Amino acid sequence: MTSSNEPPKESLRDRISARLSTDGSGRAIDSEAQFNRNVSWLFYAVIVIVVVIIVGGLAYGYWESNLRPLASVSGDDVGRGELDERIALEEFRYDRANAQTTTALAEGAIASDLANRRFSVAEANRPASDAEALTELVDLLFKARLAEEEGVSLTEGELQSAVEADGTFAETREVDALIVLTEEQEQGLAATDAGIADARERALAAVAALEAGGDPAEVAETYGPANFENGWITYEDLLDVAWADAIFAAEVEGVTPAIEAETGEQLIAVVRSITPEQRDDGFVEAVNDDVGEGTHRSNVELEALADKLEQHIVDEAVATDYDQVRLSEIYVERSPASSDDTVGEARASHILYQPETPLDEDGEPTDISELPEDDPAWAAAEAEAQAAFDELSVIEDVEERQTAFAERAQAESDGPSGPSGGDLGWFPRESMVTEFSDAIWENVDPEQADVLGPVRSQFGYHVILFDQFRSSLEVRLGEVQQALAEEGADFATVAAEYSDGAEAAEGGDIGWQVNDLLDDETFLVLSAVEVGEMTEAVDTGDGYRIYLLQDEAQRPLEDEDAQNLRVSAFGDWYDELYFEATEDGTVSIDESIYEQ
Repeated sequence: MTSSNEPPKESLRDRISARLSTDGSGRAIDSEAQFNRNVSWLFYAVIVIVVVIIVGGLAYGYWESNLRPLASVSGDDVGRGELDERIALEEFRYDRANAQTTTALAEGAIASDLANRRFSVAEANRPASDAEALTELVDLLFKARLAEEEGVSLTEGELQSAVEADGTFAETREVDALIVLTEEQEQGLAATDAGIADARERALAAVAALEAGGDPAEVAETYGPANFENGWITYEDLLDVAWADAIFAAEVEGVTPAIEAETGEQLIAVVRSITPEQRDDGFVEAVNDDVGEGTHRSNVELEALADKLEQHIVDEAVATDYDQVRLSEIYVERSPASSDDTVGEARASHILYQPETPLDEDGEPTDISELPEDDPAWAAAEAEAQAAFDELSVIEDVEERQTAFAERAQAESDGPSGPSGGDLGWFPRESMVTEFSDAIWENVDPEQADVLGPVRSQFGYHVILFDQFRSSLEVRLGEVQQALAEEGADFATVAAEYSDGAEAAEGGDIGWQVNDLLDDETFLVLSAVEVGEMTEAVDTGDGYRIYLLQDEAQRPLEDEDAQNLRVSAFGDWYDELYFEATEDGTVSIDESIYEQ
């Protein structure tokens, strides 16, 4: 039993605490306070670390979202913030345009087909991805740098006008468009001189028919081959400036003249209706509220500057003297229907009389192949063909017979060549059905324009007007080269005799040609000769050409050449500079954005 006078025994906990509560010299310290201080410091350290992590994360997030360069243009970085501003503007434009179109459609201010076009245009102008938006932004920034180098800038008035015009729907016209093709183009081949001349004649007839009130679709079929389209367009939709000028100068129901495109097709249009420019008066205020005035103004400035730069380069291009060559040519034609340069060809016209076939359940004529042999429609078609043959074959004068045949073909032929007087052009024997080819190669007098027929084939009954035979392309080219090789040979004389070109009668003189508009092969062979010398034969796809280099000089552009250059001048100039800039690092884009 423990005496009450004895001091209480220390517990183990107390002894340990006592030892820990001395400074080593036996002096006790406040252990609890020290512990608390240690915990506090640890707590504060943890808080600091957490804060640093949070702040660092936020800073990195901000840098990643706003400051990390996604691209560089002439040493200036393009960050996420700039890209997001561009995207926000485009999204606003898209939503606003669709809302305005929907309202205009509901109010009856525009037709439904025009509304659909506007919806499509808005969708097409909306960047499909961040990568596309970035590419577009970089493109605008690079053009701004080029504009600075070219001394192109916007006045304050020009910028303000561009800002106020944003959100405006341009004048839009509904047109019936006819594109009259050459026979070669219809077959996917390059147009020949003869084909272009023929297309011009058909286009003039088509314009006359349209001015007389003819239905454009029917006119296209009559004077084809021709593409017919109907739709709404703005001035900027058309690459051919001359055609755009003609369309937007015409009144409602007005017919444009035939405009010849660079590749030879003839462009015609009938204006059906006009929707004037429609300005969205509340656009600027709305876009400033949504994406900010600074964002809107800076992006519009880039866009307007790019447009002004393009106009500057185009105007400068067509005002410049260009290296040009004066050429004469001997053209040895390759038939579009021929794939073998070693076979001879014939030229003929025909009038096709097809039997009428019953209509199917959709109201469309059934195929001739389904018509029984004893069907009276065959006999009726044969009778028509026989009557035509009887009348045409008794015309003795060759020119009179040809004229009468062409007129009859235009009026009666069921074949696609009817509008061009039944002319089939040049063709080898193997390109026609056997019955047709046999009638020509085995039954004609090559000395005169024979009328043959009626000849039955799987297509109906043909009345044929034979024109002439000619040797293969290989033989004809050899004859030309032999004639040119003779002592004292005159290029113009040989051209007049042998050339298939439209200028053969003028000795093959095709005038001044712009070097920049020549195809690569032609430019190459011309580079190998001096003035007064001939080139080797050049295969131009539609045949062979031998050129005589008459002269070379720097000259102003002819109107047609200027028009052709307007289409490509800026694109050619800009694409080259942009490629160089990406190669030398002047323009760079973070490739990772394309992986997102």
